[in-house]
Amino acid sequence: MSGSSGSSGGIGFSSGASSCDSLVITTQLNSPKPAVVERIDVGDELDVRTMQVGSTTTVVAMFGGDLAGGIASPDLQRLRECIADGTHYVATVIGKSDGQVTVRVGAR
Repeated sequence: MSGSSGSSGGIGFSSGASSCDSLVITTQLNSPKPAVVERIDVGDELDVRTMQVGSTTTVVAMFGGDLAGGIASPDLQRLRECIADGTHYVATVIGKSDGQVTVRVGAR
């Protein structure tokens, strides 16, 4: 598969009652884990889930059961709520450069 050039860098959000299914976030992994990132390729899907860190609930991307990095976005609170309500998300890798991984998070 080949990728396309250009940058997306934005986030999409559709309002409405079923907005969890249409929530899409494009972002880079936050604090990527080098040992995991080296195994990731463009097109791979990472499992998106919440993780409790102290008193804070963070959203993370997992690859093969290992923590790949965090998900950061202005819509993070909505994403947490949707996950808590049972919507499953995956982060599709759309770019990888110098240890940075760009993903598009969407409902599965």
